[in-house]
Amino acid sequence: MATGSSAPSAPAPPGSGEKSHLFNFTGISANKAGMGADRKLVADFVYEKSKNSQYTQHQLELDAKQQARAELVAKELRIAEARMSEIELLSERRKIEAELEALEKHRDLSRTHCVVDMDMFYAAVEIRDQPSLASKPVAIGGLGMISTANYVARLYGVRAAMPGFIAVEMVRNPAAIGSKMPPDELVFITPNFAKYTQVAMETREIFRQYDPHFRAMSLDEAYLDLTDYLAAHGVSAEAAVQEMRDRVKARTGITCSAGIGPNRMVAKIASDERKPDGQSQVLPTREAVLEFMDRLPVRKLPGCGKVLENQISIMLGVQTCAELRAAAARVKRAFQGRKTCSFLMRACLGLSSDELAEEGGEVGNVARKSLSCERTFRAESEPAELRGRLRDLCRQVSEDMAASVPPLAGRVVALKTKASSFEVRNKQISLIQPVGFSPNFGKGGEDGREHAEQETARVTQELYKLLEPVLEEQFPCHLRLMGVRVSSFRDQRATLDKGQQLISFFQSKGSEQQEGPSAGAGPDNLNTGMPKPQIQEANVIDLDSSQEDQRDKSRDPPVQSQSLPKGCLKRVVERLASRRAKRIRLSGVCCPVCGVRVPEDQANRHVNAHYGDQ
Repeated sequence: MATGSSAPSAPAPPGSGEKSHLFNFTGISANKAGMGADRKLVADFVYEKSKNSQYTQHQLELDAKQQARAELVAKELRIAEARMSEIELLSERRKIEAELEALEKHRDLSRTHCVVDMDMFYAAVEIRDQPSLASKPVAIGGLGMISTANYVARLYGVRAAMPGFIAVEMVRNPAAIGSKMPPDELVFITPNFAKYTQVAMETREIFRQYDPHFRAMSLDEAYLDLTDYLAAHGVSAEAAVQEMRDRVKARTGITCSAGIGPNRMVAKIASDERKPDGQSQVLPTREAVLEFMDRLPVRKLPGCGKVLENQISIMLGVQTCAELRAAAARVKRAFQGRKTCSFLMRACLGLSSDELAEEGGEVGNVARKSLSCERTFRAESEPAELRGRLRDLCRQVSEDMAASVPPLAGRVVALKTKASSFEVRNKQISLIQPVGFSPNFGKGGEDGREHAEQETARVTQELYKLLEPVLEEQFPCHLRLMGVRVSSFRDQRATLDKGQQLISFFQSKGSEQQEGPSAGAGPDNLNTGMPKPQIQEANVIDLDSSQEDQRDKSRDPPVQSQSLPKGCLKRVVERLASRRAKRIRLSGVCCPVCGVRVPEDQANRHVNAHYGDQ
């Protein structure tokens, strides 16, 4: 990739490849395994096919504003740097070097992480069951949106997140996007998530034998720490991962790729190096990690999306991680005071957020803060159609919650809508009890598939019943986008504050002492009936943003009762209220026991009331 300059480039004519960053499926991330089309030609093709749509026009307006802001920052950075004396520049460089050296002290090369990524998972399952499709371009999804494409379809430039109607034209006219494939017809298959979930459960039975505490963010991906397994069995990481991949293929009939590295971020990036059906290892040395990272485009960093990539290119003239590290001083000036700054500083060194425990929750952290699904469609006003779309979204979200390891249950459910006028509305519901799956979900016996379907249907129905009234409040309306989000997950109870361990202790004590119908109905107990909602407008509070910078300390040891000084609950709640007020500037705080938002001056009394300490 060509290296950009710090000065903004001259604007290119509409329809040229500089608009590729507008679409997720035409940017740097379009260089997925098996892609056989010219990225710029694909960008041109997509732009020409969609340039008259309201969505593209809206994206162009947003992009123009972002471009102007980025160019303004770039100009200010150049002016500020020109005014700095040699002594000031030298002092700045020394400070940055000191910061990078401080980050280096957190580098942990003692552990072996592995990220397994199933190859074209949904499509692979369908082709396994229908071998006649193996040589044809296949996409899972429909004309509206594609979830997965097989490798034959990728040779035509087709990929996930691409509108199906555009993909159809690309397959019919491959020369237009630089593909050498012959013209063909794209085969669409309707997703069968029950089948995909069953296959994922089979793979996870194998993963647990290598890491009982592995994590999964989706059906087709798993994060494993192999350190203990390798020590116990005396095998190399390469051999263990090869064996694991062979077992997955023998059990399911589909292949997977894997990345091995000293931390999760490096392993995640490496998992895409030798797709399909391959594995790549980054040796556990500082030199090997830096050599691996230096050649990567910044877009390859987990957590760096199309907007941040474009900002970095315009503001800093940076394209690769090597250039990013060399421009650390300008990164500091451009993103001072933002999480993006610390993320970029440590990511360019190949350091994962799990190595910097004090910075958990920053950009790029693999810990999940929320789970959402949204769909764009032609402007729709028919209530029955909109209800049907809401139910489909609830189903998708419930399947994603079930696919996570551990399974998810959240206390905040939100509905997002976008009108044909592009007015966006968000409304969320806070729950006393979480809605979702038991932590033991997916560990059943022979009836696991039937039970999984029943539980998924139950969660789908609960989400739908919660959000249906929120949608109906907007009738009559013309909507073109709808999304469902679940957040404030069960395991995030311990992430509100460093003192949250003390609150967890009081929760357990309070549940023993509390009497009446609310006894034992703590926030982690799954509901047997419908949760009692408390509806809050999203412009009043957005729990996602308030929890975005919190850490998951669920593995910390419990605090013993004899270590609790008198009055510690009061101090913890005061500290929680202070941090919340400072960070998100809201008029109240969220009770860590029941999830209800209360005024700050009543927080102590409210929490103490749960435990009879008035």
